[in-house]
Amino acid sequence: MGVWKYRIPAILEQKYFWMAILLVSTLFAFLLNLYSLERGLTIITPHLFYIPIVIAAYWFPRKGVLYTVAIAMGYLAMVYVLGYPNLEILTQGTAQFYVFVAIGVIVASLSSTLKEQEDRYHGIFDYSEAGVFLAMNLRSGFVIEEVNQRGADLLGYKARELAGRALLDFFTEPEEKALIQARVSPGGAVTEFECHIRRKDGYVLHGLMSAGPLPGRKVVFTLVDITGMKKAEEALRESKERYQGLYNNAQVGLVRASIADGWILEANQQMANMFGYSSVEEFIKEFRFPEHYVDQGVREQLIALLADTSTISNFEARFTKKDGTILWTRFWTRIFPEKGYMEEVFTDITEEKHSHRALDESEERYRKLVDNLPDYVLVFSRDRILFVNPAAARALGKSPQDMVNHSIFEYISPASWDTLRTHSGGRALGMHIDPYEIMLSLQEGHSRTVLVNTAPITYRNEDATLAVLTDITERKLAEEELKASTDQYMATIDAMVDGIFLVNRDLEIVLVNSTFRRWLRRIGKSHEMIGQDVEDTLPCIAGPALDAIRNVFDACKSLETTINVQINGREYIFETRHIPVYEEQQVARVMTIMRDVTRPRKIEEEKRLAYHQIEKNIEQFAILGDHLRNPMQVIVGLADLEGGPLAEQILLQTQEIDRTISQLDRGWIQSEKIREFIRKYYGIGK
Repeated sequence: MGVWKYRIPAILEQKYFWMAILLVSTLFAFLLNLYSLERGLTIITPHLFYIPIVIAAYWFPRKGVLYTVAIAMGYLAMVYVLGYPNLEILTQGTAQFYVFVAIGVIVASLSSTLKEQEDRYHGIFDYSEAGVFLAMNLRSGFVIEEVNQRGADLLGYKARELAGRALLDFFTEPEEKALIQARVSPGGAVTEFECHIRRKDGYVLHGLMSAGPLPGRKVVFTLVDITGMKKAEEALRESKERYQGLYNNAQVGLVRASIADGWILEANQQMANMFGYSSVEEFIKEFRFPEHYVDQGVREQLIALLADTSTISNFEARFTKKDGTILWTRFWTRIFPEKGYMEEVFTDITEEKHSHRALDESEERYRKLVDNLPDYVLVFSRDRILFVNPAAARALGKSPQDMVNHSIFEYISPASWDTLRTHSGGRALGMHIDPYEIMLSLQEGHSRTVLVNTAPITYRNEDATLAVLTDITERKLAEEELKASTDQYMATIDAMVDGIFLVNRDLEIVLVNSTFRRWLRRIGKSHEMIGQDVEDTLPCIAGPALDAIRNVFDACKSLETTINVQINGREYIFETRHIPVYEEQQVARVMTIMRDVTRPRKIEEEKRLAYHQIEKNIEQFAILGDHLRNPMQVIVGLADLEGGPLAEQILLQTQEIDRTISQLDRGWIQSEKIREFIRKYYGIGK
């Protein structure tokens, strides 16, 4: 109920709600007036039209007048149709028409003026840079009735989500909540009250709140986000602290000195330490620049230069330290004549100066190294050669002196000119360039392939490129031979009738020959298999084959197996051989060679079945012979008993039958020898 208490006013502000009320009230008024006119009652019911007329004129000022005229004309038409010829009813209806129109025009005019005032209020309310909250001052606290978009954004909510919520619930500090409750609840006001507000996402913003009472126990609150300002103030304070810390802890000497006499006005600890003093106070008290220059006239020269430019960088000078030792310095200085002092930043370069001799020695060693390198070293600017080492000159059949100041393209194959220009241009723009290959042109039409590695350098005060060329001609020839060998190897594998695939230790396929691919295409597997897991790619053979492959990885020796697989309802038999492939004395891959022996195996099975059928048939023939002899003996006996010419004919036929049965017996004996030969030499019937 508490939620609806604050949502009902919001609903009453919706035009769609009032449009529905308008249509319902208009329909109700027309129906009731229709009923009254049919019964001659015209005193009370016409007043029902005031409800839709006022709603239309108030909520829709521009179209409300037209709607009012439409209602009035509709009522007037209904009066003339149902009230005619009653003159009194027609007169009242006509008068009521003008009353309706007048009321609509007056209410629309007043509503338009009120809407303009509301629009100005909402313009200020909605577009204010501050968050504005209109709250009801209740015993339980300040309950939000309305909030502008900026206020909702500050709290991270939508405006409608805040209606009915207690404003003080967003405060994070209990003392701030109690203080603003105590000041505002009695009808007081606060201005620029700093508070901490928690947003919907949990972020706590630092706000500046003002509040004042309104009629009807309402309070208006304004909230400005000052989190950024507070952070800026904190950052400024931290910046000052960092500056002071940097000044005191800087690894360079910072000093401010008098122009007139050179006494120190201000310095950091590093400056004092640089000149051999234990504290800044001692340094300021005892040190004076003119007394510590080693070379006479340097300070006067410095001040004269500053008079022209006001700022000098990288000025070098020698000073004596507190103990009398020499200090080499390089410093930046700026003069402020109107203030009478100079500010300087000192760097101790004593070690740098001492290292110059070591640097010269290092350069000599570098020169000897470059001169004796087997790689070709060139330094060039644009396309002009500035330096060539002896190895490069010898390879090109020139002397170093002959090549200097010549174009580098004189010694580069024309086919490599674009490559060199492209990479040199990229290097000049600061791009990282990986080593690349070009061709060198030698005498008598010969050429060499080199790998170019470049770096930008400064050579004799000129921006240049250092190029180290590694001759890879022999390596390229070896790579080409290896590629040809690999191609031949792959062609050989692809020409084999056996299916071959190669897997690594992760059981990923790294090679498949064309025969195996052709087998897979027949069963509908045409996708790329390289790099895929063998179990996912070849589920039909993965079970038995994977066990064998794992055994080869573990046992490090070849393994031969026979696997039976069902593919698309057909049975296939493969003789497989799993061969280990070694790298660095361990099995890195396993090559599986699969031979389809389905048809030979089926032919052998058919031969075996045919042999068994033949044996069975011959055995039946032998039994049949025995069965024929017994009745034949009975026939012969009966013929002897009867005698006569017919008996002789019977005896002759029985003798013929006996010869036939004897031939069958001899054939059975001979077939046994043939079957023994087949069993012995062809392995059928074992």
